[in-house]
Amino acid sequence: IRHHDEEVSLGIKMNLNFHWIADHADEIQRNIERRNAEGNAHEVRDLYHEYVACRKLVDSIRSGRKKIAKEMSKKGMAVDVRNSFIEKAKSLKGSLADAEQKLEASHGHLLEKAMRIPNMTSEKTPDNKGKLLELINATQERDQTSGDGGKDHLLIGEASGLLDFNSASKVAGHNHACFMKSEAALLELALVNFALSYCSSKGFVPVLTPDVARRTIVERCGFAPKGKDNLDSQVYQLEGSDLCLVGTSEIPLAGMLASQLVDESELPLKFVAFSHCFRREAGGSGAGLYRMHQFSKVEMFGFTTPSESDNLLEEILSIQREIFSLLELECRVLEMPATDLGAPAYRKVDIEAWMPGRGSYGELSSASNCLDYQTRRLDIRFRPNPNSKAIEDTHTDSPEASRSGKTSYVHTVNGTGLAIPRTIIAIFEQMYDEDNACVRIPKALQSYLGGRDRIPVTVS
Repeated sequence: IRHHDEEVSLGIKMNLNFHWIADHADEIQRNIERRNAEGNAHEVRDLYHEYVACRKLVDSIRSGRKKIAKEMSKKGMAVDVRNSFIEKAKSLKGSLADAEQKLEASHGHLLEKAMRIPNMTSEKTPDNKGKLLELINATQERDQTSGDGGKDHLLIGEASGLLDFNSASKVAGHNHACFMKSEAALLELALVNFALSYCSSKGFVPVLTPDVARRTIVERCGFAPKGKDNLDSQVYQLEGSDLCLVGTSEIPLAGMLASQLVDESELPLKFVAFSHCFRREAGGSGAGLYRMHQFSKVEMFGFTTPSESDNLLEEILSIQREIFSLLELECRVLEMPATDLGAPAYRKVDIEAWMPGRGSYGELSSASNCLDYQTRRLDIRFRPNPNSKAIEDTHTDSPEASRSGKTSYVHTVNGTGLAIPRTIIAIFEQMYDEDNACVRIPKALQSYLGGRDRIPVTVS
């Protein structure tokens, strides 16, 4: 891996494809509207044309100054002619300063508006409603309108002394925090170790990531809420600092290769990370463990060539299916609609577990192919092998090659290994055995819990 120290120290280059956006503004605008996203492709097109005009003016003035300098270097020039050139040079110097200032402002405005445009959308993505792809550990999809009548994880956990939200609210100042005690604490650690072990056995390199990231890394990964809320409504930022608490290890994992160039032979690079995740969840709903301000998660993340990103997404989805199958959890797999996709995602597939206490399915994991959306913003490229087909782009006619044409942008793919609190919800509620006053422990986890096959519970 070749590291550009000067780019990291001075700021990471951003290489949005303004030319392609301008040439495909109508198509991009339809995509924005399909996703119910923010952004205005026509405005970006117009701003790009203004920027190009500003740049041409700057280039023209610079060219004029060079011509004057060349003329003045000639010997034997008459004094009046030289003085005339000097006056012209002074005038051009002032004009250049004004033009460069306008160019900088034009580029900043263009960049601000272009950053709001989401990724393009896969043909496999439905418009407004998720599409059922398959069921895991089930033969029939549940009816979410009738209610299941099962025990809620809050009732099971609090009555048994396993979950303590009241004490946590005194310490953390809100109801989205919890002390996990006794077997619940051990269950969380077992799930983390199980997921890390399983994903690493599939070729993903284990990583422990920082819990903080620079705000610019968060923004360039595309983490911004839809609607009127800004990034601050979702992200905790440290006061007096540009550092934010990360909402997912996807952010530091993506930033890990910022401003780097890899050889094609080094790809794919596949990682599995454990981290704490911090989310303000402003306006979020969900009781108990379902929506936490801090939670643990195991995340898979990969860098690959454009021609292989679809295959890497399928690989991650296969691992996710295997994990939930081994955990004996009843789940459904959904192709998520365009309206549910975050800005970076080209395609997104969720796995939801049946949660009897809620009488509905709840999201446990997601997997997304982000194409070059993040890597253009983080300047992560690869050098193709000679005669390589790695940059063949089957998604859009947007060129994958960088401006030099000698390197290409990597694709990023991500997928949840396990979101721990929600997995505990599913285990508590699906594995609750009222007759034996216990929660059954899936066989795949028992070796991580000292051979325990059940958690005793007391539910009135």
